[in-house]
Amino acid sequence: MIGKKKQRLFWVGMVLVALLLLRCANAVAPTGGPKDEMPPKVVEAVPENHSTDFGGRKIEITFDEYITLENANQNVLISPPLSTKPDIKLHNKTLVIKFKDALEPNTTYTINFGSAIKDLHEGNLFKDYVYSFSTGAWLDTLSIAGKVLYAEDKKPVEDAYVSLYAADRDNLDSLPLTTKPNYLTKTDKEGHFRFSGLADKKYLVFALKDVNSNLYFDLPNEEVAFLDTLVPASFPWSPPPVQTVDSLVVDSFNTVMDSLVAMPTNSLSAIPSDSVVNSPQDTVPQRIFDQNSLNLTLYMFSEVDSTQVLLEKKLVEEGLLRFVFRHPAKDAAIMTPEMLPDTFNLVTLPSPDFDTVWWYFTPKVKDSLWVHVKHDTLINDSSRYSLKFKEQNARRSKKPEQLKVSNNLVGQGGLIPGKDLILKFSEPIVRYEMSDSAIFKRDTIAINDQLDFEPADEYGLQYRLKAKIEDGVNYSFEIPDSVFFGIRNRTNGPIKVIFHRLKDDEYGNIYITVSPPKGLKQVVVQLTDENGTKVLQQQVITQKQEVMFQYLMPAKYKLRAILDADGNGKWSTGNYHWHTLPETIIEYKDPLDLKAGWDIDLDEVWEL
Repeated sequence: MIGKKKQRLFWVGMVLVALLLLRCANAVAPTGGPKDEMPPKVVEAVPENHSTDFGGRKIEITFDEYITLENANQNVLISPPLSTKPDIKLHNKTLVIKFKDALEPNTTYTINFGSAIKDLHEGNLFKDYVYSFSTGAWLDTLSIAGKVLYAEDKKPVEDAYVSLYAADRDNLDSLPLTTKPNYLTKTDKEGHFRFSGLADKKYLVFALKDVNSNLYFDLPNEEVAFLDTLVPASFPWSPPPVQTVDSLVVDSFNTVMDSLVAMPTNSLSAIPSDSVVNSPQDTVPQRIFDQNSLNLTLYMFSEVDSTQVLLEKKLVEEGLLRFVFRHPAKDAAIMTPEMLPDTFNLVTLPSPDFDTVWWYFTPKVKDSLWVHVKHDTLINDSSRYSLKFKEQNARRSKKPEQLKVSNNLVGQGGLIPGKDLILKFSEPIVRYEMSDSAIFKRDTIAINDQLDFEPADEYGLQYRLKAKIEDGVNYSFEIPDSVFFGIRNRTNGPIKVIFHRLKDDEYGNIYITVSPPKGLKQVVVQLTDENGTKVLQQQVITQKQEVMFQYLMPAKYKLRAILDADGNGKWSTGNYHWHTLPETIIEYKDPLDLKAGWDIDLDEVWEL
């Protein structure tokens, strides 16, 4: 009995040992440490960064880990630019740069790696690493920095080339058209750029969206930005955060700086590299010699060709010809030598800026038409148009297309005080026949005999309600289909409108006094939506005065002002060939949150 019990305990022990061994045999993945989020670090450079008297053809930069080099041709920029790009290769943890051409003597070179360097495993970016060296005895240490924004909406411009041309070069203004720059860099996502290692000179600053990658402004569709004054290079030092520093170090630094200030400006670029502060990690107080040179703003724009041309002459829809000019062409003559039947019903409609002209006509009256377009001595065009419209990649609807109808009400059916109710149509109306089944109500009382409309413009695109509208009364009308007949044989669908005169507690007004700069022709003050994308109202002023934007629905708004130097009533772009900058757009400091029944009356004068 005792023997069996011992035997049983023996086997239980063996099972436990087997389970323990099995558990130990199962591989468990190691949890590892925290994720590596640190970028690579430079542990050695041969020759050292900021070296002088460089006479070799090779640079080796070694990192503390394996790296990758992404799109080196686009990301790595060398200033001054080289005629032949160097070979840039990786060997283990070392980045090797071999120059193919001889370097210029007594010249400071900078290599900006931009977004090219990342660690191999986690892809951590070593952003904007700059290596500089000099082929002479001294290292140039001056800087120019700033940002590039789009002129019209102030959004940052990414990946624009920014160039510097030394002011002592011949034919300076024409150099961006034909010659590679002295220094070159690119903007980041926020539009910022920075040059370092500059000689003590003044520079023409020029930015380019380079379409054909030749670094020249030689295509009409390339966007550009420039400054109309020359910019001096500056010391790149700025004050660090407040911190405890050895007073002896501070005194020594200030002594050096005071001696620099006392030096002639033409000797600043000849300061030995070991006597200036090159590292952003230095803990001594630093100074800025020319803040403006380190805080430039360039506004990018597209030039507009000043030559007047006819850009388009096209049958865009059945019964609709469109003529588009590059510039306003108020005096352009568009005519046909043919005798047109009365049923053709030709209506000519210009755009508000007179750069587009529409010809509306009744379809299927003529199969083709000779059209002659003439404007001064620049445009003299004669063509025969087919008037048979062919829809491409579109289903033909079995139902005839209806007129599109809108109105001038705001908010929830509000009619602005002093305004008539207007129906707006998508094409000129040639016939109007009010139906007996139409319904017009004053509150709940039918007044059908008072529902009548009349043309409100010379083209037949707008019709005015003739009834007298009283304050404090709700109105409504219903119009059946086929009451308004368009020039292209389209008619309206059922129309239902409910409206009333706006009450004081439904809207608000904005008042602001604007003072234009002296000597400017005029200013265009605009009220836009919260995003600044849609202009809701605008006023043109020529002197200091109060600007009023009235009958506005509750919402957030923005104000901006166009310094309209050419007096054409709208924003105008720049032109590098004429050396004119784009017109300045100034945004008011704060958005305006307008509540119903309230006015915003800004007491402070907006000085432009």
